[in-house]
Amino acid sequence: MDCPSNIVLLLLQIILQRQQALTHRDKLLNLEEMLKEPIIDNDILTEFKTHKLVQLYGPQYYRDISLRGLKTMVTDIFANGIPKTAQPSGTDEPITVVSLANHYYAQRIDELQGRELPQLKEQLLEKLEHMT
Repeated sequence: MDCPSNIVLLLLQIILQRQQALTHRDKLLNLEEMLKEPIIDNDILTEFKTHKLVQLYGPQYYRDISLRGLKTMVTDIFANGIPKTAQPSGTDEPITVVSLANHYYAQRIDELQGRELPQLKEQLLEKLEHMT
């Protein structure tokens, strides 16, 4: 899957919020189980497709995506899991929405610090040089 980490992170956040809402509504549902095997429904699809971040950075992810496509995307995210190098040693915990979100959050911070912030700094310096 070639989805940017900021889009994946947003999707995981939407999924987490929806699972929490479902468990608050229906006390028979177990949040811990739902975080391992989340329910992906039309509410998640709608919120994902209409979110400004998706429309700005990933228009290909909202134009033609169906509920089945979104479920496949989530299945792929869970199947890819967390690389062994990113997991603390000795942990054999199951993959959950929260653990995936933590991984993608750390990945996004690395992307920002390693690539995007230096590029912005360089662009600002170039603009300042042209102004003087």
